[in-house]
Amino acid sequence: MKFILYLLFTASVIITQAQETSLPAELLHSFNAGTDRYVGTDNFGYKYTIGNNEFRKYKDGNTIHFKAVALGDLYSVDLQNPLQIVLFYKDFNTVVLLDNQLNETIRINFSQLNQPVVAEGVGLASQNRLWVYDTNTQQVGLYSLTPNTFKTLTPPFNKKLKYYQSDYNYFYWADETNNLYAVNLFGKVSFLGTLPAYDQLELISAKKVLLKKDNVLYLYNLQEATYNKIEIAEKSFLSFHYTAQILSIFTNNKIIQYNIILPK
Repeated sequence: MKFILYLLFTASVIITQAQETSLPAELLHSFNAGTDRYVGTDNFGYKYTIGNNEFRKYKDGNTIHFKAVALGDLYSVDLQNPLQIVLFYKDFNTVVLLDNQLNETIRINFSQLNQPVVAEGVGLASQNRLWVYDTNTQQVGLYSLTPNTFKTLTPPFNKKLKYYQSDYNYFYWADETNNLYAVNLFGKVSFLGTLPAYDQLELISAKKVLLKKDNVLYLYNLQEATYNKIEIAEKSFLSFHYTAQILSIFTNNKIIQYNIILPK
């Protein structure tokens, strides 16, 4: 009996080790960010933060900023295209588009459309369009900047939206049961898998996500249900962002950047 228990214990250890391995991260540098909320870093090395409800962009000691006092709190930022940054002010159901100098180019109040939309999630799509999740219809759709129209793409959701992310061609979302989906520009919805419990999330591809759980960062494979623990020095951190092999970790007052090569 003891031998059988030993075998079962040994097998469980082997399985656990197979499911969770580590990925090294090379420390590049760190710098003070004050009390700003870290948003991300673009491919040109510019860093973006929010402080006192002001959107800030800086590099090499130079800072530019944008603030829309009348629109309340800045809810989310889409940095996908540094030449067309999308700021979403949820409380006022409004999106502001900025150029690379943080000059306002377009302002959209979704409440003023011919068929009003109550936006919950907004992101930049291709061909001068925006992804929008509308809580009125509980559907994802595309808003065209010209001619100022909104078209739904998905059936109504039957579960609450918990997380969303988008790129030019896809809108991704996780519902309250941690099921992850994607819809493309033509309205095709795909089930990508079920996520484990997480505190924060960032999609790397349709197969892999970076997730934070209990102040530990993992790369999770949706198809294989396996973890790779990311080896960083920080024992506690507020958020993270990954782009072009650069992993940025944001603590209470610092941004720490690592170089990391994620497996394909």
